[in-house]
Amino acid sequence: MPWGQFLVRPLVRLLGRLALARFRRVNGASIHSIFDARHVVVVHWENLGDAVLLGPVLRELRRNLPTARIVLVVNEKNAEVFASCPYVDVLCPQAVQMPNLEGSPHGSTLNHRRKALDTARLLAKEAQTNGPIDLLIGPDWLDPVYGASFFDSALFRLGGGHRLLESRLGRKSPEVEIRQHHVTRNLDIIRSLGANVEADHLEFWTTRDDEVHAAGLLTRLESDQPVVVLALGAGIPRRQWPSRRFAQLADELGLRSGAQVVLVGGPDAIGAAEGVKQHCHRTVVDLVGRTSVGVLAEILRCADLAICNDSGPAHVAAAVGTAVVVVSTHPLDGEPWVVNSPNRYRPWGVPNAVVQPLERLESCRSQRTCLAEEAHCILSVSVDDVVNAAIRLMAEREFEKK
Repeated sequence: MPWGQFLVRPLVRLLGRLALARFRRVNGASIHSIFDARHVVVVHWENLGDAVLLGPVLRELRRNLPTARIVLVVNEKNAEVFASCPYVDVLCPQAVQMPNLEGSPHGSTLNHRRKALDTARLLAKEAQTNGPIDLLIGPDWLDPVYGASFFDSALFRLGGGHRLLESRLGRKSPEVEIRQHHVTRNLDIIRSLGANVEADHLEFWTTRDDEVHAAGLLTRLESDQPVVVLALGAGIPRRQWPSRRFAQLADELGLRSGAQVVLVGGPDAIGAAEGVKQHCHRTVVDLVGRTSVGVLAEILRCADLAICNDSGPAHVAAAVGTAVVVVSTHPLDGEPWVVNSPNRYRPWGVPNAVVQPLERLESCRSQRTCLAEEAHCILSVSVDDVVNAAIRLMAEREFEKK
């Protein structure tokens, strides 16, 4: 830690406690068991993929606390993910990012202090209207107590979670093994608070309108041929497999399996879609920039296979039960538990394959993973690697149907 940050840290903590005092005053009394909680807040600031992986937490909280008021404070860009969630009583969107830059799916993230204080203001209003908050979980879903900054863990501490952990565990660290998949790690956080966890499967909640809209967009497809969805977007450029290779992939899948190819992605992927269509020798259905996340989920539900960069649609596909191939930027010889490792974020609960670079390229060899600004290590993943993984998964799925 730089000396300047070290010296001002006590002042930051003092100012934080003063700024969050209003939230502290509206907290409920200490609870000695999670089953005593009647007013629970879950805070989640992350992007689409992480939001999908939060679903099991919400379901298991509701099963443990069937009569509690559960409030979800969520990144406003993911509000639609939870709009039809049956486990949440109140959905409270929060701005946690700056507006998107052109060609990027995410704007830059606001700093920890700003996000924590904005959340505290939202929760002060919630408590004044609906009574004291007994328990707050989040926003740090790696470890809620020892977050990256004071403000990462301040909400959890002030929201009763730290007191509940201490009443259960004394001075011991929370029972959360960091080196595991994000789904089970999330569930271990609520398990450490005393909740019972019965299931870890994903869910995705859509509406009848989403289903009808998706069906209308897919009317051009033949019912007797497999459907493969290519999700072209990526949160950051180094995770972006080139559009020319997606085009070659579409051609090869058409030749080898008769697959009909559908392109999906947000507005940031429009350029990639144009590149695919320019270099592809077969007709594809281009839905990039034309779907809400609910419609995207229904399109993925209709597919036999989804092929994605390491991005949110891979987790949406898994949540609706569709097999997934992920093209990953994380090399096989990289740190196995670094944040973007497939060990943490591979598609959950469905047949899947993650195609990775065999090794870190020269400028990344001193790093734990690829940290290039642009597509770099991911460029060593060949079209044949992805085609073979896709054909193998499709064959396994076809065998299962028989």
